[in-house]
Amino acid sequence: MPRRPQLLVGIGLLLSLFSLTSCVARHPAGIASSSAPVTLTYTVLGPTEETDCASWIFVIPIGVKDATHEIIDRLVKDKGADALIGVTVEERIWAFPLPIFGRDCTIVKGLAVKNAR
Repeated sequence: MPRRPQLLVGIGLLLSLFSLTSCVARHPAGIASSSAPVTLTYTVLGPTEETDCASWIFVIPIGVKDATHEIIDRLVKDKGADALIGVTVEERIWAFPLPIFGRDCTIVKGLAVKNAR
């Protein structure tokens, strides 16, 4: 019976090690003044943002995230816009632990605009 406290301490240390091995990486993936040509006069429809993620377990992907241009096209269509201006793209990668489980996300932000006709 005297081994039980040592076992619990060992399990606690192992779990602490796992929590210390998780990581998050966040970095800009791109910046553009616009997603398509914009006329000199346009109407601002408002800010828009979308995040698309894919997860993985033991390096095996679960689901697929869309390409950046597909996310931008969807944002433009959803707002009824002609383009996005001030476009920023960010990648966030999260892994926990050692990396057994992880998630890779693309975040696209911009201002939806409609060209004057």
